[in-house]
Amino acid sequence: MPMNILKDSGARLLTRAEVAEIFQVSPSTVARWAEAGKLPSVKTLGGHRRYEAKAVMALAQQLIKKETDMENALFDVPSMYADHHVIAVRQALLAVPGVEEVWASSAWRQVQVAYEPSAISVDDINRILEQAGYQAGNGAIFSSPSPLPNAKDPAWNALGVRVTKTNQVDLKLSGEFRRY
Repeated sequence: MPMNILKDSGARLLTRAEVAEIFQVSPSTVARWAEAGKLPSVKTLGGHRRYEAKAVMALAQQLIKKETDMENALFDVPSMYADHHVIAVRQALLAVPGVEEVWASSAWRQVQVAYEPSAISVDDINRILEQAGYQAGNGAIFSSPSPLPNAKDPAWNALGVRVTKTNQVDLKLSGEFRRY
């Protein structure tokens, strides 16, 4: 259905729900894009946003082009065994220009990086990991434009929430007296 909307669009204005369906995102994401200026919109007299089909198509083509320019690299990081390591690796890599996405798993002890090969190389990513204190194992480059579907840690979905810092109250209360 989304492609039919765009084929016979002409100067048609799309609703937030239609745009969300095209991009497979939530309607609130479309509203955030409009507020951030990524997707131009007009407001109706009732205050609802409408999006020009041509602008939606242009954004879709831009995202597809950006996605196809990206490459992925997978690194084994044996010393990444806890959630605070995952956070540190993500912060170190996402601060580098050319790195778009970082998927890290303390369960699999792997980091997958989506990057622009014109801006950064696999060796540069390896160096950044080493500077952050994480010796990377073998790095394999994948030609797929999107992350591997099974690269995410299944524990994140099972638990829903993960603790990344130790609560000091828990440490104080975890004594012999708790048995009574």
